Amino acid sequence: MTTSQGKAILKIASAFLLLPVAAWVMDRLSLGVTLDSNLFSTTYWLSSLPVLILLAAMILLSRRVLLSAAIMLSLLAMLFLANYLKIRYLAVTLMPADYFLLRDLDESTIALFTRYLNNPAGVMGAIAVVALLVGLARWDRPVFSGHRYLRAFMLIATLAAGYVSLVSPWSERIYSVERLKVVPGQSRVTQYQAGLIAGLVQAAHVIGRAFDEPIDRHAANELFVRFGGSELPTSEHASASRPDVIVIQSESFFNPDVISQVSDTQALLPNLREAERTGAGGTLLVPTFGGGTIRTEFEVLTGIPLAAYARVQFPYLQFGGSDIPGLARLFSGNGYETVVVHGNSGTFWNRRQAIHALGFDRFVTASEFDKKAYRDGWYLSDHSMTDEIIGQLGHGDRPHFIFAISIEAHGPYLGAPRSEGMLHRSPAAPAAFSPDARDEYSRYAYHIANADQELGRLWSYLRQRQRPFVLVFYGDHLPPFQDVYREATFRDGRAASVHGTPWIMLGSDVTASPRKQIYAWMLPDEVLRAAGLKDSPYLSVAHAAGQALIDSPAPAQSSDALRHALYSAARLDFNGELDSTISSGTGAKAAATEKGP
Repeated sequence: MTTSQGKAILKIASAFLLLPVAAWVMDRLSLGVTLDSNLFSTTYWLSSLPVLILLAAMILLSRRVLLSAAIMLSLLAMLFLANYLKIRYLAVTLMPADYFLLRDLDESTIALFTRYLNNPAGVMGAIAVVALLVGLARWDRPVFSGHRYLRAFMLIATLAAGYVSLVSPWSERIYSVERLKVVPGQSRVTQYQAGLIAGLVQAAHVIGRAFDEPIDRHAANELFVRFGGSELPTSEHASASRPDVIVIQSESFFNPDVISQVSDTQALLPNLREAERTGAGGTLLVPTFGGGTIRTEFEVLTGIPLAAYARVQFPYLQFGGSDIPGLARLFSGNGYETVVVHGNSGTFWNRRQAIHALGFDRFVTASEFDKKAYRDGWYLSDHSMTDEIIGQLGHGDRPHFIFAISIEAHGPYLGAPRSEGMLHRSPAAPAAFSPDARDEYSRYAYHIANADQELGRLWSYLRQRQRPFVLVFYGDHLPPFQDVYREATFRDGRAASVHGTPWIMLGSDVTASPRKQIYAWMLPDEVLRAAGLKDSPYLSVAHAAGQALIDSPAPAQSSDALRHALYSAARLDFNGELDSTISSGTGAKAAATEKGP
C-alpha cells in the first residue's frame, strides 16, 4: 500500500466515523438537549445510516473525500438550523410535509421565510462555507484513480443499499414506529427518541397515506345516538331575513394580558374588551402555535379536528379532494354569496386551490385589492382588508358569507419596517423585559392594536348599515416571538404553546353571554347558530362532543373513547360518507373497523 493510498483510507475512515457524530451533535443542539443523549444507541445508528449512504455516494461520484464531507456537513447544518428555527417559532420539528412548502415555493413564500433569516452573521457564515467548498474543490486530491469499474460497482451497491434500507417496503420494518419509539403528535419527543433523520425516514413512508385513517362506523353511529342528529335539516329562514356573516381570522392575535409582565390591555384592545362584555365568545383552542395558520383555518372552515388526521401538517397542501364539506357549502346551500378576502398571494399555502375545493364562490387576493391599499410593516394592512370587506358587502343582492384572513400582524417583528403610524403611536412594553423583548413586544402590540381598531370600525359600519349581521373575530395562533417567550411568564403558569386565542361573536341578535372555551372545529356550529341557520348533523354533533370533552371530568379512557368516535365521524364527513351512514343505520351494524378510502 502506498502512502497516498494510506492517506486516502484514513480520510475516508475519518469521514465515516466523524460525520455521523457531528450529525447527532447538531440533532441534539437543535432540540436543546444534552449532546450525549442516546448517543450510539440503536436510533443513533438508524439516523446515521442515511448520512453514511449519502456520504459514500458523494465520495464515489466526486472522488473527493474532504469536499464530500464538507458538503454533507453543510447540508446537515442547514437541515438542523431549519429544525432549530421551526422548534423556536412553531414548537414542532421538521416533518416530511415541509417538503410541500418547498414544492410550492413562490415569491411571497420566499419573501416571508427570508425575513426570519435576516441575520448578518448567518449571511457571513454562508459566504465562508461557499468559500471553503470552492477551496476544497481545488485543493482536495481525488481518490480511486484508475479504479473506474470498481468505483461504478461500489456506487451501484451503495445506491442499492440506500434503496433497500430507506425506500423499499423493508425500510418500514427497519424504521418502524416501535423501534424508533415514535410518539404520535409529539414531534419533539419523537426526535429525542429517534433522532430527526430517522424520524423523517419513518414519517416519509406514511405521508402519502396521511388522510387514510381507520373509520369505526359503529362508534360514529353511537356518537349520533348519544348526541342526536339523524337527518339533514334545512334552513328555516327566508333569504331576505338572513344576516350577512363576516368571519375575521386575525393573524397572530391574542390578548397579552395573560402574560404576567403585561398590565391591563383596555387601552391597547378597547374594542375586543367591549365585544367581550356585549357579545358571545371566550377562548379558542387552536391546533397550532406561532405559525401554521392553515391548520386553524382548516378546522374553522370544515369543523374537522386535525387530530383526526395526526399525520397531516399542512391540510391545504396535502389533501387531494375537490369537494370538501364545510361552512362555504352550507352557506351556499342557504342562498349566500361566499367570498374569501386575503391580503397576500393566492398561491401561498396553496390557498387558491383549497378555497375552490372548499366551495367558495370567489377568492379576493392582494392583487385585486383597491389601489389605495397599503402596507403597514411587512404586509398589507388590516385597514386595507377592512376596506375590501366593506366593498364586498356592496356586491349583489344575496346575503354574504365573507371569510377574511388578515396578515398585517404576521412575524417576524424585529427588523420589520417602521411605518409612520408605528413611529407616532408605538404601544408601551413591559419594563421588566430586555430591550430586544421590549422592542419585539411593542412592534407586535402596534399591529394587534390596529387589528382591534379595524374590528371596531367594521363593527360600527355593520351596526349603521340597517341589515342583520353576524361578526366573528378570532386569532389563528399565538405570535412567533423570538425574545418575549424567553422572558415572559404566563399568569396561569402554563407554557406559551398550550394557550388558546380569543374569539368573539357580535351581531344583530347576539346577546351578551358568559365566556366559554371551545375547540376551533366547534366554531362553525357557533357561527351557523348565530346566523339562524341549521347546519349539518356532523357539525352539531361534533360541537356537542367537543363540549363534553371540555366539560367532563370523566376518566381518560372515557375521553379517549369519545375522541375515537368523534374522529371516525369527522373522517366520514370529510369523505362525504356520513349522511348515508347515519340515515341508513349501517353504522350500528358495522362493528368492525374499516379503512377509509
